[in-house]
Amino acid sequence: MGGLFRSLLAFYEAHSLVLNLIVLTYGLVMFMSWLNLIRIYRYLVVAVAKQIHLHPNLSAKSSVEKVAELVAIPWEEAVHAANFPLIGSQVMLLPRLKSAAAVENALDRHELIGHALEVLNGRHPSKIQPTFTKMWKKKVDAKKKVATQNAKR
Repeated sequence: MGGLFRSLLAFYEAHSLVLNLIVLTYGLVMFMSWLNLIRIYRYLVVAVAKQIHLHPNLSAKSSVEKVAELVAIPWEEAVHAANFPLIGSQVMLLPRLKSAAAVENALDRHELIGHALEVLNGRHPSKIQPTFTKMWKKKVDAKKKVATQNAKR
């Protein structure tokens, strides 16, 4: 293979414990961040479902758009209910600090309301999690929007 690969192998063998601990720590932090975002998401789904149930003009058969107009999503309350300080999704390379703005940016409001309606129709909240492909699409759309705005300048 050559001298470069032999020296790289020697470096890895000499420092494998430290390198493997770094990789393991990164994986553990990302996994815990992902679980934290799912926990926040489920909290929000239940909170929105409760608001829909208690609202006199809404029911489990209401449309997502109608619910979005009449129900406020408690972002701050959900953030304070979670213990771990980071959030992350399967499409994030690095976790973000937990805040209401970061959670709101990471999640799709209409999907969350749709899941709240499913909970009202009998689906168990522990079976619900956000669709990360929608998160990825939201992120890509935001980048395209910024690029379009920059191109117009």
